[in-house]
Amino acid sequence: MVYSLDGEWLIACDPRNEGRGQDWWAAVRPEACLTSVPWIIQGVFPGYHGVAWYWRQFSVHRNPYPSGRYLLRFWAVDYSAEVWVNGQRVGAHEGGETPFVLDITEAVVPDGKNLVAVRVLNPTNEPVDGITLNETPHRNKTVPIFAGASFNHGGIMDSVELVVAPAVRVADLVAHPDPGTGTVNVRVLLVNALEKTASCALQVSIAPSPSGETLETFRDERMVDAGETWLSVQLRIDHPHLWQLNDPFLYRVTAVVSCATCSSASEYSVRCGFRDFRFENGYFGLNGRRVFLRGSHTGNHAPIGQQLPPDPDMFRRDLLYVKSMGFNMIRFIAGVATRYQLNLCDEIGLLVYEESYAGWLLGDSPRMRHLFDQSVYEMIRRDINHPSIVIWGLLNETNDGPVFQHAMKSLPAIRAIDPDRVVLLNSGRWDGQQAIGSLANPGSTEWECCLGGEAPGAAVTASTWGGYFDGAGDAHAYPRVPHTAETISFLRRLGQDAGPVLLTEYGIGSAVDLWRVVRLFEQWRAEKSEDAVFYRNLLEQFLADWKCWRLDEMFPRPSDYFAACVRKMAGQRLLGLNAIRSNPHVIGHSMTGTVDQGLTGEGLFTTFRELKPGTVDAVADGLAALRWCLFAEPVHAYEGTPVRLEAVLADEDVLHAGAYPVCLQVVDPSGAKVFESQSSYRVHEKGSERPLAALVFADDVRIGGAPGAYRFLAEFESGAAAAGGEAVFFVSRKPDTPLRGVTVAIWGDDVGLENWLAEHGAQVIRPDRDSADPRCPIILSKTPVHQGAPGGFDDLTRRLQRGSTVICLDPCVFADGDDQTAFLPLDRKGRFHSVVGWLYLKDEWAKRHPIFDGMPAGGLLDYGFYREIIPDLLYSPGEESCEAVAGAIRASQGYSSGLMISIHRVGAGRLIINTFRIRENMGTHPAADMLLLNMLRVASRSDGDNHVPT
Repeated sequence: MVYSLDGEWLIACDPRNEGRGQDWWAAVRPEACLTSVPWIIQGVFPGYHGVAWYWRQFSVHRNPYPSGRYLLRFWAVDYSAEVWVNGQRVGAHEGGETPFVLDITEAVVPDGKNLVAVRVLNPTNEPVDGITLNETPHRNKTVPIFAGASFNHGGIMDSVELVVAPAVRVADLVAHPDPGTGTVNVRVLLVNALEKTASCALQVSIAPSPSGETLETFRDERMVDAGETWLSVQLRIDHPHLWQLNDPFLYRVTAVVSCATCSSASEYSVRCGFRDFRFENGYFGLNGRRVFLRGSHTGNHAPIGQQLPPDPDMFRRDLLYVKSMGFNMIRFIAGVATRYQLNLCDEIGLLVYEESYAGWLLGDSPRMRHLFDQSVYEMIRRDINHPSIVIWGLLNETNDGPVFQHAMKSLPAIRAIDPDRVVLLNSGRWDGQQAIGSLANPGSTEWECCLGGEAPGAAVTASTWGGYFDGAGDAHAYPRVPHTAETISFLRRLGQDAGPVLLTEYGIGSAVDLWRVVRLFEQWRAEKSEDAVFYRNLLEQFLADWKCWRLDEMFPRPSDYFAACVRKMAGQRLLGLNAIRSNPHVIGHSMTGTVDQGLTGEGLFTTFRELKPGTVDAVADGLAALRWCLFAEPVHAYEGTPVRLEAVLADEDVLHAGAYPVCLQVVDPSGAKVFESQSSYRVHEKGSERPLAALVFADDVRIGGAPGAYRFLAEFESGAAAAGGEAVFFVSRKPDTPLRGVTVAIWGDDVGLENWLAEHGAQVIRPDRDSADPRCPIILSKTPVHQGAPGGFDDLTRRLQRGSTVICLDPCVFADGDDQTAFLPLDRKGRFHSVVGWLYLKDEWAKRHPIFDGMPAGGLLDYGFYREIIPDLLYSPGEESCEAVAGAIRASQGYSSGLMISIHRVGAGRLIINTFRIRENMGTHPAADMLLLNMLRVASRSDGDNHVPT
């Protein structure tokens, strides 16, 4: 009999850790407040960390079993718990994710009122009982809160149950089904609480979980010693129904022990499934068929409660969403799944890769080895029966050191608990030790070198591309966003010179919709929760920029701006998937991330489980088992420039042998066809497995026609229905001497710029040698003029004061050593700072302005059109009177912002500060040329002052 103790409890803080000495376990404190269990301490006391006490009264009838026991089961208390019943200490447990059971028989008053008191330690940075947060298994919880982490939370995190049990009971059951033989090796844990041997009858049976008819039964009678006894039993069924992704068939194994000595019976059952899986021959195989692992990883982050959702349906939706998008695996990163989630994964056919709190950021300490082992082993023991779990993960992004070395040596102990799962050593392989394999297949007690460049004696490697270690087989990669041709090529070649790659982290997220998320916290009446306060502070920074930069000239409301930022993500997700799916060496991918977690925008859906527009369609397209992956480079070229067109077919063994007619074409902005190629794609009879992706077409094509967006298209004309099949690129026309009659002054030496201006019809002068009209535009390029030299910055400032317009192509000209704004001719100089977009990207915007004439503007910038010239350097003005023309905001991880083009009044003149990468792309990238031409036109106009606010 199981009675739930969930619901209303009382809670009080113990900031000075004096409760034990003052007997708080004996009675409820007068200052105690109502709380819920399960829930977090911070739900009642936002921002509090340390010791808290919980109390609850309960009543229970007299135990109906002779010599029966009363058990108190906690499914999870984060981080450590000490428990009293009716003033009697009954036990304790350390570890924030896993269950523990205490025998409270001697303390319980049957048919009367009982008081349970629980002292909970939520560790923080200062030691309490010798425990600090960073030395515990804690994932990435931090004090203080910051983006990229979880705020520190703790408490009674899962259900509490009172179990009324007979003296001899089944306490645990582990089932190991073997699909090759149809046998199920069952281990049954019997607990005899009597002080003597008991005569017992054991029955173990197996039945299909959906229907329940018994297929096989084992019976035995034996004497069971006092204490714990493990018994091994074997069941067998003919032609077992396999657990498959599209047919997740489950069996139920039930053990019943009847005790003649105490006239009682105890029953325990678990679900299990027959399946075989392993990495071999360069792929992951499930039941003899290779499977491209399409995963996403979640930290099970929820708003308000962090690891506890305010709406229990949130965690259910996580799994249904990813299944509907086409994922076949979910990774619970550095934190175990809930019991409900694993049951649902078993039922819907979703593979699970699970890690414990110890998997990430565990600090070294004298107790590290014990805490790591306890965290991992208790995870495995809790979840061992779930057929959906195929991978135990030990570490994530951990450098070589004591924690890594201990995890590496723990495999034999893990195998003693569970011989039947894949074990992954260190996601991302930040240890760089390629002589050590990344995984151990079921049954293996050695780390196997079967991914990437892993091999005995291999050299230690170092990080290169955004967390990627050269040759890594278990790889993470977070390249810069926007992805350039070089980045896309890197993703397409990953593993080419090494071996198969499991890309366990890669993705491109979105901004956090700060406007909406703050409103949702208000709607939930949770404005004081730590994450709500954090987001509200970010929103206030954004609203200051919104007002200062007049962003309402592009977006009517802040909500419209954020909606555009979130919408943008779908295209970026598809871009990355296109590159990855075209790579035959990538055998699996876990996408960052499932949900907006760690107070960031990395998720496929938001922290409140709202779908991001277009994401379901984009990801389903990118993950389709049969998919065209198309590429056109450069993505923005001048008319007549050769464009490299490539078509790759990703095929997860969908197509049967035969010939499939293929049509490839390019259409111009009006839809007219400007290129076409007809061919046939042939699939041969299976002898050996074909690559997961194959190049079907590659050629350099010169495109002529109207300027605008062109579409490269591919499709099967019969026999197959592939997803994908479109790539967009831009074509522009070179202007014909657009600067004829314009005089331009170059400040400093720049032969390349001088030649470019002359090619476009301008007369070029040097202001330090030639006389010039005060209104003649001046360009500052990469080569600065020293402050003290003739024609130095003092002279430049005087020309600005008299009415010249100065265009800065590269802000480095203003630097003097580490002072980046030393020679900037403004009274309030502001600052230049780098904001690099990656997984946590920034969103670049530009207004409809003469500087952007003839270019897409008036909102977020199109990466296809502007990709190569998007800068990492931004300018934050020291004054509010400038005109903001283009800028960028990163609201994906914390908040940072700045301008890419701004116009400043200096006396009668104007200073145009630009950080776009114009100079390095001038003459080759149309957007760079167009921006410079437009800036020169603006600088040459006599009415140019109208563009600068007074």
